Amino acid sequence: MSCRHHGCSSPGLDDDGDGVDVTFTGGGRRRFDLVVGTDGLHSATRALAFGPEEQFHRYLGYCFAGWTMPNSFGMSHEGTLWSVPGRGAVIYAVGDTDQVHGFLSFTRETPPFEAFRDPRTQRDLVAARFAGDDVWEVPALVAGMRAADDVFFDVVSQIRMPHWSTGRVGLVGDAAHAPSFLSGQGSSLALVGAYVLAGELAAAPTPREGFARYERRLRDFVTRNQALADGGQTVIVPRTEEDIVRRDAALRGSGSLVADGGRPEHSALALPTYAAA
Repeated sequence: MSCRHHGCSSPGLDDDGDGVDVTFTGGGRRRFDLVVGTDGLHSATRALAFGPEEQFHRYLGYCFAGWTMPNSFGMSHEGTLWSVPGRGAVIYAVGDTDQVHGFLSFTRETPPFEAFRDPRTQRDLVAARFAGDDVWEVPALVAGMRAADDVFFDVVSQIRMPHWSTGRVGLVGDAAHAPSFLSGQGSSLALVGAYVLAGELAAAPTPREGFARYERRLRDFVTRNQALADGGQTVIVPRTEEDIVRRDAALRGSGSLVADGGRPEHSALALPTYAAA
């Protein structure tokens, strides 16, 4: 059973060694052989099985909000950005449509845990950080964020855990080891992790052994790819004027901030072949 769309709720998970009894938000209780949490950076499954998020949360110093808004800018197949030290704004049009994507990002010393599940607090936090920036299209972006019904707010952070499973409960993807989008490897780690976890659970005599094998195969690969984020912080929100100059020079020189051909970390794991069930 995967805890992403089912709505697990406290007391939530009761693992007695032979199975897991799951309580759901909408009421009711069911028993499963095992539970896999795939519910992202702020995983409720992880909180139920391992405790509060704060103990595993490695904050990288940035918050961001993204949303869609009317294309009153005449943009098509393009993007443009504005930056000052510690704050950045982006408007980009994926195609020739009547909608564009807005994006505001900024540095913050501590993660705003209080805002993670409160949309109003999220909007207020972003708007306050850009108050006084009456330049370029920043006021229009803040107004667009206030009016949007699809705002996605989050922090740039990683999840670092000593173990990704306990008993018959395990985690995969961002719930287990979010690398942050600065690494560029979130989707890759989630897909590889799901593949390896499924294969190891199918091959192992018990869920506990399957989870252990999954972690042994994946741990070094995850650690290497999480480390990629440490070189990307100044790309999204440059902290100094010098960072802005270097970022802009890189964009003018190549049109891209992504290395061609990938990196050794991307292919550091040879995927095993599992026997068909």
